[in-house]
Amino acid sequence: MSDDRTSSRVAPLRDFKLLQEQDQSLVWHPYTQMQEYAQTEPIIIERGEGAYLFDIRRRRFLDAYGSMWCNVWGHNHPELVKTIQQQATQLCHASLFTVSHVPAVEFAAMLVDAVKQDFRYAGEPSTLNHVFYSDNGSTAVEVAMKMALQYQNQIGQISRTQFLTFHNSYHGDTFGTMSASNVDVLKQKFTPSLFKCHHATYPMQVDADEHESTRHHEMQLEALIAGRSDKLAAVVIEPVIQGVSGMRPLAEDYLGKIKKYCREYDILLITDEIFTGFCRTGPLIASSAELVEPDIVCLGKGITGGTLPMGVTVANDKVYSAFNGEWSDFRQFLHGHTYSGNPLACAVAIRNLQMIEEEKLKENVKSRSRELSYYLRRRVASHERVGQIRQRGLAVGIPILGEDGSEDGGYEARQDANRVCLDAIERSRVLLRPLGNMITITPPLNIEAEQIEEIVGAIERGLEVLDASK
Repeated sequence: MSDDRTSSRVAPLRDFKLLQEQDQSLVWHPYTQMQEYAQTEPIIIERGEGAYLFDIRRRRFLDAYGSMWCNVWGHNHPELVKTIQQQATQLCHASLFTVSHVPAVEFAAMLVDAVKQDFRYAGEPSTLNHVFYSDNGSTAVEVAMKMALQYQNQIGQISRTQFLTFHNSYHGDTFGTMSASNVDVLKQKFTPSLFKCHHATYPMQVDADEHESTRHHEMQLEALIAGRSDKLAAVVIEPVIQGVSGMRPLAEDYLGKIKKYCREYDILLITDEIFTGFCRTGPLIASSAELVEPDIVCLGKGITGGTLPMGVTVANDKVYSAFNGEWSDFRQFLHGHTYSGNPLACAVAIRNLQMIEEEKLKENVKSRSRELSYYLRRRVASHERVGQIRQRGLAVGIPILGEDGSEDGGYEARQDANRVCLDAIERSRVLLRPLGNMITITPPLNIEAEQIEEIVGAIERGLEVLDASK
């Protein structure tokens, strides 16, 4: 006769062993060395609640990297779950190729209004009025680039087929966005198949209170644009902060200078707000902090609150009008995705926008950002292996210096930052992921003060592994 108590304990262990084997042999994880992954015990998540994730071993982890930077409201927020459930009883999907549907129309209208509100103090009324749906951040930027190329072609500027982007930029993993990116280690193996882009300096300003002259960068930028003004279709930039290259904050007011030269030479300005949009750095649209309205803005990640995949590309009236004509003119935008404007994603994106106002999310980001900065300065910044901490809102990068004091070891030099992150996961149950030698913090935007302390404490303890290795 079997012992029910014993079998109930053994079964989960057996399930875990099977899941572990299947995960390590069948699931190919993104940006992961699977040979290394197979040598460690995987964390297999079963459920989420608030800022925490729970694995099948019933361990609780604080999600300090926001499920790859997209989480706004924590996991399984009841309002977002209810919205998805309610929409699922009405309509799960209908393609926008032939018909439309209520959630797509309503979200587009709400988003356009929200963008106008963010730019209400700009010198001119916002004309970002046209929402094109896709299904992730890379495609949202790819859409913008194709939009810019077709726009220039259709206004008669057929020689304008090139893009100006920035050193250390990252815009996605599709071939167009890889071409626009400038993180060499992520694209070098695909370089023969990519098209050439021009790259300008992205002047970094780590301390928001310290201002260095960017005049020489501006002069180089103008020379680059002026010398290729008849070839450039658009300038593409991550406003406020570059994420993937190591949380590199853009010098204050520099976005406005870029806009000035784009306008002077009649080149489109595309802002890639996949990471910075939806309040990660404070405002809904990060570039609105400097009242610099682009011709095209790309949004993703936090757009559905961190629940479902969706991307949007919002174009202004000038761009949109170049696509009007008869069918036989073939001026219609030549792009589309099967799941563009998925009703479930649109419905939860609507609720996300509503909650941003109802819950005063921007104010929470501002408060938690100040607290995070304070605790990092007090408990982490003084460590001899920590470089100058980079932060804009709830986007933070903590450089781990090499033993020789050097800061930029590149993506290959991740060993020490990874050791700190692994210790934080193992000892403190705080999920962190390094970018090369950089520890990043991108928690849910509704995170609470005590959870901020929990994250900082985990990093402070994690740094002890570097002390022990001396």
